[in-house]
Amino acid sequence: MLLETGNDLETLLIQRTERHDDPWSGQIGLPGGRVKPSDPSTKAALLREVVEEVGVDLGSEGEEIGPLSLGHPMRRTEMRVQPWVYGLWRRPSVIIGPEVSSAFWVSLQQLPSMQTTGDVLIRGVERSVECFLVNGKIVWGFTYRVLTELLQIPGVLGNP
Repeated sequence: MLLETGNDLETLLIQRTERHDDPWSGQIGLPGGRVKPSDPSTKAALLREVVEEVGVDLGSEGEEIGPLSLGHPMRRTEMRVQPWVYGLWRRPSVIIGPEVSSAFWVSLQQLPSMQTTGDVLIRGVERSVECFLVNGKIVWGFTYRVLTELLQIPGVLGNP
């Protein structure tokens, strides 16, 4: 989700609820999620998940801009994730669902200055990773890759 605010763009990030059965427990991510057998398409799954996680109906709050590169969280090739970009017409009310502990907007213009390395626990081993440090929270892995790709798109942050 992108929201134009003056000369900047903002995107909504979420922090996942801490759960022992969730491999992404407590991590920072973008709204969206897994396709269920009852979903007629991956896009329908995205729209459903965004409503469940943050209460935003992308179909009525904005318009589809297009997909980013297909990716694999945690480099797991059996899991494919298709990020989609939506432009919002106005800042929506955010209603946090049970899978989310918090949601917050981040300025894309300020994001490059937040780029650093941070230590995270991966399968019980502490590792140093490239990340964005946003409000003291480490944004890494697949979310980091999606945001980095987004920053490279022509027209985003004045890119030619």
